[in-house]
Order: sequence, then C-alpha cells, then structure tokens
Amino acid sequence: MSGLAGSRSVPAQRPVVRSFAPGENPFETVVADVTHRCNMACANCYLPNRDVPDMNVGRLEDCLAALPKRVNLRLIGAEPTMRRDLPEIVSMVRRLGHRPVLLTNGLRLAREGYLRQLRDAGLRHVYVSMNGADNDDWYETIDNMRCAAKKLRAVENAVAHGMIVNTGTILVRGVNEGAVRRMHGLMAGLGPRHAVMRFKNIGAFGRYDAASKTRNLSMAEMEALCADAIGADAASLAAWDRIKGKAEAGSRLFPVDLAARPGRGLWFKLTDWHAKVEECTESDFRRRGRITEEFRIAPFFDHVKANEGGY
Repeated sequence: MSGLAGSRSVPAQRPVVRSFAPGENPFETVVADVTHRCNMACANCYLPNRDVPDMNVGRLEDCLAALPKRVNLRLIGAEPTMRRDLPEIVSMVRRLGHRPVLLTNGLRLAREGYLRQLRDAGLRHVYVSMNGADNDDWYETIDNMRCAAKKLRAVENAVAHGMIVNTGTILVRGVNEGAVRRMHGLMAGLGPRHAVMRFKNIGAFGRYDAASKTRNLSMAEMEALCADAIGADAASLAAWDRIKGKAEAGSRLFPVDLAARPGRGLWFKLTDWHAKVEECTESDFRRRGRITEEFRIAPFFDHVKANEGGY
C-alpha cells in the first residue's frame, strides 16, 4: 500500500443526518451506491468497506419511481461496473425518466464492447477517475495500481461513442501536480464536444493517514495549476467564476476557453473538500443527495461523513 493509505475507525455513534422520503426529494442529483465491491484499492477511497451487500434493485426502482421530478442519477460504488446487471439498472433508470450517470474507475470501460452495451442500455454520461492522467507512477502512488493504459482507453471509448465525459483527478502535493497539464493535453487531443475535467484535493474524509493531510493543495494552488496549463493567469479564472459560474461552495467552475458558451468545450471544475458546512447555502445542500440504507435521501456529503468507513 502507498504512503497515502491509512486506517480509519468507524465512529461508535454516528451523527444524525436529516433525510427525505423519496416523494419529498429536493435534490437535483441523487447518488446511488449500487455496490461496495471494487477491482481497485485506491489510497483515499471514502468507501473502503467491502462487506456491505449490493443495493437491492427492486427497492432502488421503487425509490426512483417515487421521486417527484427528474434527477441526474449517479451510479457509483466502490465500483458500479462490478455488478453484472449494471446495463439493466441503467435501462431502468432511463425508463423511469431519470438521467443515468456512471461514476467509474474505467477499467471495464476499456473494453469497447462493454461500453457499447451500456450505451445501448441508455447511458450517455460517464465520469472516469483519472488520478494519474497517463502516468503509471502517479497511479501506483495514489491508486495502488499501474492502470494508465486502461484508463486512457476507457476515456477514448467514451468520447468515440459520443458520450458526455467528465474526468476526476485527486491532486496530491509532491506527487501529481503535473496531472492538470497532462489531462488538459489529453482531453484537448481527443476533442470531445463537451467535457469537464474535475480536480480535487485529498480532503478531510476518506481513507488517508495523518501525514497525507500535509499533501493537500489549496484552492488557490489548484487554480494556479489550471492557469499554467492553459497559459492564463489565476486571477482571470477566479474572476470568470465570480461573474458567470454556478459552482457550489468550495468549488470553482470555468472553461478552458474563457469565451466558451456553457455546455460546450473543455471545462475545469475545482473542489476543495475542506469546504465548511457553514459556507454552504441551502441551494448547495439541494444539489446532491445520497440514497440511504433505508432508501431515504440525505445530503450527500453530510451522509458520507456521518457513515465514513461504513455505509
């Protein structure tokens, strides 16, 4: 295991987090942890418990059918492609009128036939974790696996099949600061119609050790890396976000081309996982919910933090 990994004990008594019945759901995006199984062992996984049974699809279907409005339904895990019935789940989400979004490590999307199967089921939007960009040494340090070739092939396949593609990269001081420039170069070369490159610091939860806290980058440092990657200055990126952006608390959102129209071209999204709850507005809380063990829906980050190491 890498130096980023560590153990976290499950709190004896977890904080109570407010939740909503499905019919009262206020969230624009709803997250479903469809499995806790995974084919990787990433160092700062916030869901390291592998003993939780797969989510019951029948109860998930009942929950989604009761939602009062259409949502972006994020299928996550651990690793959702570990479920053999993932195409059927995607089809069910689409049939109920929601937008399925797959968050994945991408290893199985490297097989074009599998990605085509998901697309035929109705998947149009994927989010692939790319902590090492195209550098196996970075992946080995952060994700404990040399998997750059499969990750790149997964993104190439998704772009080739016309999907909306997001990438997610955790930035670690002294390890992969160069991933911002590399991801920009890779995505620009693939030329998707629209893609968001997301970068985050290590954050305050997930599987990490005390020493790794010192490896967190600040928002200003992440902005500077993005500015350097596109030959701009950090002040212009921050100004664009203040004027036009719609990012939530602790986030920045701006296009690579500052003259781009929303929904087109390459975009950066930066997230500081140390954002304080008191800095969030009610709108922030309503952006993203998580389906609980009781098939109610709770604010995502509140529920993750309260259940760290467990559900």
